[in-house]
Amino acid sequence: MNRRALARLAALVLGFFSLAGTGSAYFYYYYIVDGSPTVVKFDLTTLVNNSVPFYIADEGPSALVAGDSFQAVISEVRAAAAVWNGLGSSNIKLTYGGLFTEGRTDSAPSIDVHFSDDVPPGLLAIGGPESLGVLSAGPNGSFYPITRAQLLLPTDMTQLPYYGPIPSYSENFFVTLVHELGHTLGLQHSLASSVMSTLTTSTSSKAAPLGPDDIAGISLLYPAGNYQSTVGSISGTVTMNGAPISLASVVAISASTPVITSLTNQDGTYQINGLAPGEYFVYVQPLPAPLPFESAYDNLIYPRDAHGNSIPPNYTAFVTQFYTGGAGGTQNSQQAQVLGVTAGNVTGGINFSVISEAAEAVASVRTYGYSQAGIYVIPPSLTLGSSTPTLVAATGTGLLQSNNTVTPGLSVSAFGSVVSLYAPEPYPPPQLYIALYVQQSNIGVGPGPKHLLFRTPGDVYVLPSAFSLVVYPPPFIASVTPTYDANGNRAVVVAGTTFLADTIVLFDGLPGVIESVQADGSLLVTPPQAPGGYTATVVALNSDGQSSLFLGAPQTYTYDPAGTPSLIVTPPALAPNAQTTVTVTGTNTNFIDGITSVGFGTSDVVVEQVTVQSPTQLTVVVSTANANVPANAISVTTGINVISQALGFQVIGADPLQTGN
Repeated sequence: MNRRALARLAALVLGFFSLAGTGSAYFYYYYIVDGSPTVVKFDLTTLVNNSVPFYIADEGPSALVAGDSFQAVISEVRAAAAVWNGLGSSNIKLTYGGLFTEGRTDSAPSIDVHFSDDVPPGLLAIGGPESLGVLSAGPNGSFYPITRAQLLLPTDMTQLPYYGPIPSYSENFFVTLVHELGHTLGLQHSLASSVMSTLTTSTSSKAAPLGPDDIAGISLLYPAGNYQSTVGSISGTVTMNGAPISLASVVAISASTPVITSLTNQDGTYQINGLAPGEYFVYVQPLPAPLPFESAYDNLIYPRDAHGNSIPPNYTAFVTQFYTGGAGGTQNSQQAQVLGVTAGNVTGGINFSVISEAAEAVASVRTYGYSQAGIYVIPPSLTLGSSTPTLVAATGTGLLQSNNTVTPGLSVSAFGSVVSLYAPEPYPPPQLYIALYVQQSNIGVGPGPKHLLFRTPGDVYVLPSAFSLVVYPPPFIASVTPTYDANGNRAVVVAGTTFLADTIVLFDGLPGVIESVQADGSLLVTPPQAPGGYTATVVALNSDGQSSLFLGAPQTYTYDPAGTPSLIVTPPALAPNAQTTVTVTGTNTNFIDGITSVGFGTSDVVVEQVTVQSPTQLTVVVSTANANVPANAISVTTGINVISQALGFQVIGADPLQTGN
């Protein structure tokens, strides 16, 4: 993708949107129409089955880590989209539309995934809306519909600035994919340590990418069913010397659950929505100042006023406060007042009057844990009930002085006193980390995320979900051995430890089917379809957020050899403004009903039905708009196997003189 296209995306995302007041749990893209906030989102009424199609550029990355493949990248993007699709509380869905060729034009809404050498340093990817339609009316008010969104991935994945080589199976790459797809749907950053937090503080993992904050964000933007009647809200104002404070982060927190956040509006008001009924404490914290590779506080897209002027936060920093019910608040979380939240109701009047300071003493903290294999992992996962202190490393602004000593007066504790921590110690130079040793009390503490408080004289910094207590160690894959199931079909035996009832075994980005658990605890798994001779990485995920990647590089599985697949497609072209039945005849293919998808690389072709007649033949009913589309633009995907010209597989449009009428 060229610099002009990247500049177009940046100009829209950085310059077009404006924010005004919103009663949301999230910071969405907004701009102002006649003084009123107008949200930016996809128009579900223009989408087939509420699904926005996403397309992946057929050129693929120019360079991949050894052993990686374009098919693997495609499978990971599809898996990241499936994360957003798995929410019953959100109406919008993402549908894989196949591969597209750069430079094509179409008119229906879509998300395009490009490979670009212009991803900014310090980022793994960049995503967001690219173009908008005209102001539209919806059941929840006016909005501007997204007509095109883009996700830019690096074209060279072998040596990224700051990150180094990034294999497609990695934790960082997958979490980034989920994050950037969230941007394309209309979500911005939060301070919840969730997937929509910046990578600096996010504690999301491949096994558990979404937090309640992410779920609230997408569900409030595209609500499904009775979602809003099942959750509650907390509202109030944030002021300084009687004047409203904008873009302050207000957070609802409890001792052992992830947090949900909101940002204050220009008039200082806020409303935290999407809260499950229960009890919460509330604190307000300033946005972190930009890091060297960021352009804004928390790397946000700032609001713009009616004249197009950017509106940054109207403060430099202020002292974090917990709500006490009285004036002034407190930095002592143990003095905070508990607030009850009930479904369908707003707990209001939770107001703060904050005190200015020149800069946050501590900000942008990220924590790391270490597995028994000596690999650092995010989030840190500590085995529940351990009697020995467990190391958690932390890095961030204000933890260390220039001489590599701990900042005077810095102390670290856990919110709710769920564990105790030793005094922070510096790592040896040149490491810019502090070592925190966590000692569990084993009294009344259960598994789940735990939050840390970094105290300095006169202030406190709250890091949600700084580590997690887990019951079991990470899953471990010792070997992957080819075999056959009871019906004589190809399967594999995945041997290892800590396989639980909810363990998922991935082959690249797609799950295999666990057929049974063997007597020795190993798993008999049917792998997803893939090209003959293809080598896939094999990773186990558990629902507690842990992955076999925590214990080292993944095992691999190489599929049985097979011939190169090819397709014959009739008719040779799709006429505009018509419904057409396309017949696809394959050689060396294995089409499977229910998991074979077909795309034509453009949102102007809607695939209405795919019927698998046999492993080598299928029919596709499509409707088209605007222009002739060549039938050989087709890509057929079954599992990891993608058959298209872009991957070197022959796709032939049949000669019309040989197809009868």
